[in-house]
Amino acid sequence: MSQLKEYKLQELTMLSLSPMLRQVRRWWLRRAEDHFLICADVEQKRVREAQQNVAYYQRRAAMARSERI
Repeated sequence: MSQLKEYKLQELTMLSLSPMLRQVRRWWLRRAEDHFLICADVEQKRVREAQQNVAYYQRRAAMARSERI
């Protein structure tokens, strides 16, 4: 039994770290991509809201201008 454990331990120490590092890197990049897509959505919503605010205040200015005349 102990020989079997030693053999498996030796196998584990001989494994390359490259596949594991590649998997971690893929996970990290996928996470970063998701984060940036969420940020882009938030910014688009802010832009839409800002455009709506601009339109609202332009209408208010036009109404005030028309009442002044």
